[in-house]
Amino acid sequence: MPYLKHLTDEEASGFVKKLFKKVESGLGKVPDLFRAMANSEDVFEAFLHFNGALGNVEIGPKLVKAIILRTSQLNDCQYCLRAHTQMAKDANLMTDEEIINSRKGLGWDEKSKTALEFVTKVVTNKGFVSQEDIDRMHQMGFSDKNIVEILGAIVVATTTNYLAHIADTPPDYPEVPAID
Repeated sequence: MPYLKHLTDEEASGFVKKLFKKVESGLGKVPDLFRAMANSEDVFEAFLHFNGALGNVEIGPKLVKAIILRTSQLNDCQYCLRAHTQMAKDANLMTDEEIINSRKGLGWDEKSKTALEFVTKVVTNKGFVSQEDIDRMHQMGFSDKNIVEILGAIVVATTTNYLAHIADTPPDYPEVPAID
């Protein structure tokens, strides 16, 4: 049984029902994780806005998805790994190999590998990185704006990772293979 309540359509306020409809129109369903997040209308609305903003960032949807996959792997969030693997496949953003390589922090080219190495350092070091890490990102063509966009994707992933753990959300996407 989940640790936090997962709101049904009947339990949701009118405002949350509108947010559920928006999510369902984009994803085809309301994932259980969002039903737990909806316990706070304000957080749920803000999350959807922030997550939606990532669809417009300069680094592009493929790298955003790779960052979310890598962060979810580092945070051991099976729920989010399942969800974002399926979303990447459904959107034809990544091949199976690119999904696995993103989870491993390898990327699909030198630039994506550098970004995912940076993500690994940010997540494992709780945000602390060196000037050399920033310089490496700049050398690979990432601007300060891009670095902030990368951090935004980490924030979105970490929020859902932690909520999935705390809410003990049951999976509603297919299982993904374990990786080394």
